Amino acid sequence: MKKSTAPRILVATGKEINDVRYATGLTAPDPFGLLVESSGDMHLVVSALEAARAQKICPRATLHTPSSLLGSQASRRGLAAQLLALTRNLRIKRVRVGPYFPHGIAHELQKGGVNVQLDSTPPFPERAIKTPREITAIRRSQRAAVAAMRGVRDTLRRANISPDGLLKIGQQTLTSEMLKAQITRVLLEHRCNAEGTIVACGAQAARPHDEGHGPLRAGATIVVDIFPRSLDTGYWGDITRTFMRGPVPPQIRAMYRAVLAAQKLALSLLRPGAECRALQQAVERLFQSRGFPTRFSPPGKESGFIHSLGHGVGLDIHESPRLRNEPGRLAVGHVVTVEPGLYLPGIGGIRIEDTVVITPTGHKILATFPKKLEA
Repeated sequence: MKKSTAPRILVATGKEINDVRYATGLTAPDPFGLLVESSGDMHLVVSALEAARAQKICPRATLHTPSSLLGSQASRRGLAAQLLALTRNLRIKRVRVGPYFPHGIAHELQKGGVNVQLDSTPPFPERAIKTPREITAIRRSQRAAVAAMRGVRDTLRRANISPDGLLKIGQQTLTSEMLKAQITRVLLEHRCNAEGTIVACGAQAARPHDEGHGPLRAGATIVVDIFPRSLDTGYWGDITRTFMRGPVPPQIRAMYRAVLAAQKLALSLLRPGAECRALQQAVERLFQSRGFPTRFSPPGKESGFIHSLGHGVGLDIHESPRLRNEPGRLAVGHVVTVEPGLYLPGIGGIRIEDTVVITPTGHKILATFPKKLEA
C-alpha cells in the first residue's frame, strides 16, 4: 500500500507533546498545534502570548495565531477551530493524525470537511537516534541521578540498626519518604526534577513500579530507581540500584548475583545490529539456568524476571527502541536502559539499571555508579 503523503497534525499535549518539542524546540503552558507537510515544511499554531518566543525558537516554521486565522472570531474559538482554519487556508482536504491525537479536535476537523486518517507510525522516527547534543543532555540528567544515588547510599551507610530492625538516623526512623525528599533536593541542585522516584523496601520491592512508603528495615532489599528530567532540556536519565543493610540471606545473595550477571551479559551483547529480542531472551535463559524461572500467574503474584530488559530514553522516559520480545535492532546513537531484575512476592526484589549509548564499537555507560548490595 502506498504511504500517505497527507500532512500530519500534532497537538502539544498528552502523548504528542514531546514529538512537537522534538520538531520545534517549543514548549508552552497551553496546548498548541503543529502541521507538518510532506515536504517537511512546518506550520505552528500558537497564541499571541507565545508568538514572539515561538518565532525565535523555531524560525523555520510558518507562524499562525488565532487572530491571523480567525480574525475577530478568534477570542471565541478554540484550537480545533484554529487548526480547521489553517487547513482551509492551505487548501488541505486530508490530514494524518496519530493514535493519541485529541478525539475532539479530530471530530471538529471531520465536521469541517477534512478527511482525518489515522497513522500509527511515529511522526519523527529519527527521534530514536540521538544526536551528540541529545546524548550530552541525557548524560547530564544521568549524572544528576548518580549524584542523588550517591546521597542515598551515604545516608543508608550512616543509618544505625535499631533492636527491632529499623534503620535510624539519630533517633529518627529512616523512611522511604525521607530518602525521596533527599533525592528531590539533590536533583533540583542539578536543575532536574523528580517524578515517581522509587524507594521500595522489602515486599514493596517485589512490585517493580511500587514507589515505596514507610520505614526502611535491615535485612530487606531496598530498590532505589531515580529517573530525573532536566528542567532546561527536557531530557531524562534513569538509574536503579538495590541496597541492603545487615546480614544478607543466601537467597537474596543468589538473586543479586544473578541480576548482576544478567546485566553483565546484556551489556556484553550491546552493539550496532544486536537484535532487541535476542537480548531479552538471553537474560531470560540466564535467570532460568540459575533457578529463577518467571511466572506470570496468579495475577498480583508474578515472580522472576517480569518486565522487559530495557527501553529507550530521551524526551520521554520510555521511548524507542525497546529491549523486549519483539523485532528491532540496535543502531549507533540509540540510548537505552539495561535493567534486569528479579522479584519474589512477599520477599523482595532486585534491580540494577544503567543508561547507555550505542557506539560504533559497542556501548558506553553514560554515568557510572558502583554495583554493591551492601550499602
